[in-house]
Amino acid sequence: MTVKKIKQLKILIIAGGWSDEREVSLMSGKNVFNCLKKNKFNVKFLDINKKNLEKIIQYNPDVIFNSLHGEFGEDGGINSFVLRNNLTITHSGPISSALCFNKRLLKNYLKKELNILSPKEIISKKQIKFPVILKPNWGGSSKGIKYLNNKNELNKNMKIYENLIEEIIDGKELTVTVIENNNNIKALGITEIEFKGKHYNYDAKYTKNKSLHFLPARIPKFQYNFIINISKKIFRACNCKAIARLDFILCNKSKNIYFLEINTHPGLTRISLAPEQANFQKISYFQLLNQIINSSL
Repeated sequence: MTVKKIKQLKILIIAGGWSDEREVSLMSGKNVFNCLKKNKFNVKFLDINKKNLEKIIQYNPDVIFNSLHGEFGEDGGINSFVLRNNLTITHSGPISSALCFNKRLLKNYLKKELNILSPKEIISKKQIKFPVILKPNWGGSSKGIKYLNNKNELNKNMKIYENLIEEIIDGKELTVTVIENNNNIKALGITEIEFKGKHYNYDAKYTKNKSLHFLPARIPKFQYNFIINISKKIFRACNCKAIARLDFILCNKSKNIYFLEINTHPGLTRISLAPEQANFQKISYFQLLNQIINSSL
């Protein structure tokens, strides 16, 4: 669909929500809204909560731009709500979203489908080499990550369904944005991320100058090409749509590449990685948004 035709559509941007990533969602959503409004799109912004979901139905948009992050926004909840009401929404569908939101389920699925290497999960307290890393099994923006240094700390956090406890891989943090339009899949490049501290945390992600981005990543060409190709295969295997960002780590010692996670709703703030990688490919922020919308129609 041409830009001219998309401009004639009623577009509703939903953001906010009630997850612990609400703040980032609002930043992404307002950035999307301002860009589309500036380009004379017929666009409306809605900060959603559990009590105003009916406003989505009442507005009856031609397409909903999903700027929600975390619970309900990325786990397939909003997608299911929208589809039940015969509306159209951007990004991946409910099943793909639910799969990618559950880190343990996703790792097991990709191990079976593509033999993907991921950090080893700790499921037994025996023979553990400390420290280990704890991650919420659901969620993003690096919230809730802890380093566990002894058995006492491990015992307090051994909630197997809520948390992932994994071996620590010391290496380069790498991320890839993949976009899709008319069933054509393209990886925009690999960014290497440098930051202070033990891991790429919330502050490093969303505070300007708290991390350094090297695009393209400073890694050998054969590893670069491998990550680009495997990212597209993962995107396809998970049946993702429109856009996703995939995170990897290149182990300093073994030189193995470990898959960490996939984000089906990557941030679209002014300092987010996905727009930065699009710009690297000479795709403007507006063009990126237009492509996300177009892929949903």
